[in-house]
Amino acid sequence: MWSGSSTLATHTLDANAVRTHPHCGPVDQAPRKYRGPHQLSRNGWANFAERLERSEEIATILSLTAGHARVLDVGGGTGELTRAVAAQIGKCTTVEPHRDRVAVLDAGGPAAAAVEVHPGRAEALPFADRSFDLVYTAWVLHYVQDLQQALEEIARVCDDTNPEATIVVVGGSPDNELVRLLNDVCVPIAGEQPDHQGFLLAEAARVFSDHGFSEFSLLRTEAALHFPEVSEPDRITAAAATLVDFWFEGHARAADMRRALEPALREHFARRPHAVGDQATVLVARAPRLDNPNTGTA
Repeated sequence: MWSGSSTLATHTLDANAVRTHPHCGPVDQAPRKYRGPHQLSRNGWANFAERLERSEEIATILSLTAGHARVLDVGGGTGELTRAVAAQIGKCTTVEPHRDRVAVLDAGGPAAAAVEVHPGRAEALPFADRSFDLVYTAWVLHYVQDLQQALEEIARVCDDTNPEATIVVVGGSPDNELVRLLNDVCVPIAGEQPDHQGFLLAEAARVFSDHGFSEFSLLRTEAALHFPEVSEPDRITAAAATLVDFWFEGHARAADMRRALEPALREHFARRPHAVGDQATVLVARAPRLDNPNTGTA
C-alpha cells in the first residue's frame, strides 16, 4: 500500500523525477508502452457517477484554475467539474467526444450558459495554438486511442507565452482501490493488460516537457464510491455491478467478473464497510520561470 505524503513537493520536479516518484508508482510495474484504451461504458458511467463523491478533487481543480480566464476541460464527462470551474471563473470550455454526454453538458439552466461545449476528441482539439492559459483533463487519458497525440494536442493549445500557463492531469494514485480491484479480478478475466495510471502521468510529463512545460508538481486527492446498502450481500452485489459496468459493460464475461469480485469485495468491505476509494494523483505542469530557485530532480 502506498503511503506517501499528500502535500505539494517543496521542490518542483522534472519529467524523470515524475516517472520515478511514488505518486506515479509502482515504478517496477510500469509498462513499456500504452496498453490501449478502456471501453467507455454507456450506462455504467452514470451509475458510477451517482455513487462518486469527489469534493476534494474538485476543490483541488478549483484552486488551480482560480485566476485564469481561458480554461479548457478536455473530456467534460458528466459536467460536474466543468460547471464548477465555470461557476468560479465565469466560463469554461470543454471538449467531449460522446453525444450523450454532450447533451448532458448542453442541458439548460444557469450553469450551462457558462459552459462552452465542443464535440471532439483529445487527439484533435478544435482550437488554434495557444488558445488557453490553463488546460486540465481528469480521468481521460486511459480512454484515448493515441496517447502521444492526445498529450501533444493538450500542450499545443496551452499558451506557453503566458507566464501563468498551466496544464493539469488527474489520474489514479498507486493506492486507488477501484483500479486495484479491477486489475486484480476483472482485467485477467478479460484477457487485457493491467491498467497503470502512473505510466499515463509519467508519459504526460515527458510530452509536456518536450513542449516547454517542464516544471512539475504532484498532488494527491481522495474520492470514493459510496455504497450505503445496509445488507452486506446487497452492498457486494451493487459494488460488483458498478465496478464491472464502469470498464466492462456489455463484455461477454461481465457476469463472470461480477461473481469473481464478490469475495474480493467481501474482504474489502470488512476493512472499509461502505466505500471503494478512487484516490487520485494530480500532475501540475508549468513552464519554468527564470526566478524560480526551487527546481529539482527529486
